[in-house]
Amino acid sequence: MTRTPWGSSDRAATFGYVARELARRRIAFLFAREHLQGERIGPQLQRTFSGAYIANERLDRQAAEQLLQRGEADAVAFGKLFIANPDLPARLRSGAPLNEPRPEYFYQGGAAGYTDYPALAAAAHAARGA
Repeated sequence: MTRTPWGSSDRAATFGYVARELARRRIAFLFAREHLQGERIGPQLQRTFSGAYIANERLDRQAAEQLLQRGEADAVAFGKLFIANPDLPARLRSGAPLNEPRPEYFYQGGAAGYTDYPALAAAAHAARGA
């Protein structure tokens, strides 16, 4: 089920109700896209919903770690960062630099912006000048 906040005058009440009703139906997880700036309802949804709460939307390594450490999400998901970093889990584990996504190429077809990002090993190799 996909829901968006547009058109709701009270997001906390609307989505709190949705989270409670989904929990009653024993849905396994709730995946929410919410900006970390401004009024957030993610922490309320995470407390209200009995399944796993997965946060996503413009997360970087630091924001994702903070959400998890504060208990505001059970898991996090990355979209654009995964497109730009096909080896994202290894980069996050090692603290390696991340490739920046190039959204100007999204949905344009072709390899540019999808499959032409350097993998960690290739990037390290190029940095050594080999």
